[in-house]
Amino acid sequence: MPFDGICTHAMVKELSGLLTGTHIDKIYQPEADEMVFNIRSQGQVLHLVLSASASHARIQLSKNKPETPMNPPAFCMLLRKNLSGGKLVSIRQHHYDRIVQLTFEGISEMGDTVERSLYLEMMGKHSNLILVGENGKVVDSIRRVNPMMSSVRLVEPGLVYQLPTHNHKADPHQLMPDGTLSFDVLMRQYEGPLDSALYQVFNGLSPFASHEVLTRAGIDGRKAYRDLEPEEAVCLQETLKSFIRETDSSDGPYFLYRDKSGAIVDFSTVPYVSMSEVDSESFDTLSSLLDVYYQRRDTVDKMKQKSQELRRLVNTDLERARRKLALQEKQIAGTKDRDKYRLRGDLITANMWQLKLGQTKVKLPNYYEEGQPLVDVTLDVNLTPAQNAQKQYARYNKLKRTEEALTGQIKTSSEQVSYLESIMEAISMADCEQDIEDIKQELHETGYLKKAAGRKGKKNLARSKPLEFITSEGVKGLIGKNNIQNDQLTFQMARPQDIWLHVKDIHGSHVILRTSQLQYGSDYTERTLLEGAAQAAAHSKAVSQGRVTAASVAVDYTARIFVKKPAGSAPGFVRYTHQTTLMVPAEQIEKALTDRNKEQTLTN
Repeated sequence: MPFDGICTHAMVKELSGLLTGTHIDKIYQPEADEMVFNIRSQGQVLHLVLSASASHARIQLSKNKPETPMNPPAFCMLLRKNLSGGKLVSIRQHHYDRIVQLTFEGISEMGDTVERSLYLEMMGKHSNLILVGENGKVVDSIRRVNPMMSSVRLVEPGLVYQLPTHNHKADPHQLMPDGTLSFDVLMRQYEGPLDSALYQVFNGLSPFASHEVLTRAGIDGRKAYRDLEPEEAVCLQETLKSFIRETDSSDGPYFLYRDKSGAIVDFSTVPYVSMSEVDSESFDTLSSLLDVYYQRRDTVDKMKQKSQELRRLVNTDLERARRKLALQEKQIAGTKDRDKYRLRGDLITANMWQLKLGQTKVKLPNYYEEGQPLVDVTLDVNLTPAQNAQKQYARYNKLKRTEEALTGQIKTSSEQVSYLESIMEAISMADCEQDIEDIKQELHETGYLKKAAGRKGKKNLARSKPLEFITSEGVKGLIGKNNIQNDQLTFQMARPQDIWLHVKDIHGSHVILRTSQLQYGSDYTERTLLEGAAQAAAHSKAVSQGRVTAASVAVDYTARIFVKKPAGSAPGFVRYTHQTTLMVPAEQIEKALTDRNKEQTLTN
């Protein structure tokens, strides 16, 4: 469910009850398209999120403290100047659309009481956050819209603010008994199927909500309105009215829906009949639901955006390393038949007495094999028999030296490919900005980046923490998300007698089971070890694009005390002894992946 008019209505009602009359304490801009207001209310600090993101525009209260840059952007400074300390007078929705107006009361530089409004327009790629002064003119916006960007509506300082005219949809509230709109007239103007007609005609409805109305009415959404029987048209109208009344009056609970894998599907402000067969979770407040719904999506989007350039740079190095490795492997394959040149040299030397200058090709008996089969030997007419023998030996020795050199180069190239693949895996696992900073620092230390990028100007970044899980026997486990964190987890956080696990001969995360104070057999069993091994496999190259690539995966485990880091080795590289190998079935790894998707077993 997108943040549609129904959700906006419910959120405005929730926020109005909590925030009206409160004062703005601090203002942050953690992202280019997002503002966070700290509001003190009844002894607690509330985080009001105003997002103008193209994909996740919304307004909500959040329990998550924002990451704040050291140097606030200009729009953030403007809001601080105009709104800090101000009183939030009202929050209202316009025309049942995704437009919210927050009105603030403050003191001007002259000491006069003034009102300023902040308009949050949640309209996909056209989303915006606009500060409007008491005179109705735009002070500034998080996105300025100039004549080169739009010929329909400009948003620039000094212009009179006008509500968007992006659609001509009807407000469904005007269908009520005292309303002025005709449902039949409006619907007949749209010739498409009903599953798109409802949200194309009426404000506030999303495709998800439209599908729910049709489900409740028992009408096939593939039909056009003109094809309905009169009683069906009446039923659809009454169902829509009833649905709007129900959503308007709802004060919770609110519902989050998940598919069989545990992944979040959608949410609603009232129980949806169309989702009755889907697993659901209820929340007392819409803000707490949205924290869960948007947290992972925001994290994935932000990490994709922040890691895009880093991913491109690493992928370029990785492709170059793979091409280099493929070329080296092709070259070394050409050295495998070098023994034939030594054999020819031996045969020429043994039969030199019968060879004559000027011969181009001879057949010589191979005395190394039973029956001495004849071998064709090509000769250089410009060389003596002795020189021809030396030429064959020289070619053999050159290929031998080439193989010896390439063997070391292939080992280095293979390690380079494996390392860069581990970096790509770490980037995909990054779930906070500090993870990205750690990876950049590691690449700087290993020479892949000329300088440590992103360290300057960062403040209050959330500390990167390993992933956590709890086994079915109650043992806590930790999973490293990148090579630097793997080292920290293994050599700083883990205790000597904790169990350390790692997928065998494949790059993957270090996994720690907190077993130092536990007794094997009574406190935990092989079941815990197998579950920990499944997590190690699930966070390794044994899994490709979310799928297990083998019927079973070998995972080594040993006490942490037997894990050592060689001096001067790359981050994440270790040597270990006294290990035991577990073969983890694919279904066990799939379960670990499902647990990760549910975001219930694995948490940050």
